[in-house]
Amino acid sequence: MRIKLQLVMCSDDGREETVTDLVTLQKDSTRIEHLGLSLKEAKQLLTTIQHRVLQRQVDTFLDARSTCQDCGTPLKVKGYHSRSFRTLFGTFKLSSPRLFHCRCRRRKTTSFRPLSTLLTEAVAPELLFMETKWASLVSYGLTVEALTDFLPLDVTLDVKTVRHDTLQVAERCEAELGEEQWSFIEGCPREWGNLPIPDGPITVGIDGGYVRDLMSGHIF
Repeated sequence: MRIKLQLVMCSDDGREETVTDLVTLQKDSTRIEHLGLSLKEAKQLLTTIQHRVLQRQVDTFLDARSTCQDCGTPLKVKGYHSRSFRTLFGTFKLSSPRLFHCRCRRRKTTSFRPLSTLLTEAVAPELLFMETKWASLVSYGLTVEALTDFLPLDVTLDVKTVRHDTLQVAERCEAELGEEQWSFIEGCPREWGNLPIPDGPITVGIDGGYVRDLMSGHIF
């Protein structure tokens, strides 16, 4: 059985369609392991779709910023360089143009990179979420093994990268907490014992371990 998968992209007004052949699969149907997509085929398909969709989104973004936002004059290109963007379904190189500002009004710089306003980070938020979630549960090495088992990240993910990304997210979360408080209970410490017991279990994290249900006396 020969199966051809295509990607159809439509313009916002629906007038234009772009059809791209993604992959052609030669599938058998005589044994149970032949049914459906294999993990290798699924990874290949995810990577290919991600690349096509991502490139189309970037092209659309850059097209909208290729003219002066004030007078509509087409902007001249000063040069190009590449940007790497790591996603759940692979790492991709994107062409990032540097454009000259229009002279219709004064600006602080003569040129700018429009793609920098879109790619504020080199890693997609979803990938950071998955790395941080798994790294909070198991070691960095096991995180790499788990994610590369079912995501097409074989070449782009390693222990050093997961450790760096996790620490970056942790520092960002710490910064959002504001100044550290030594206590969240007001009043005299001698009166704290008279306060009502909080509703629900209390969980305390200690160096990677957890102490739960403190009020009930049970420790896990």
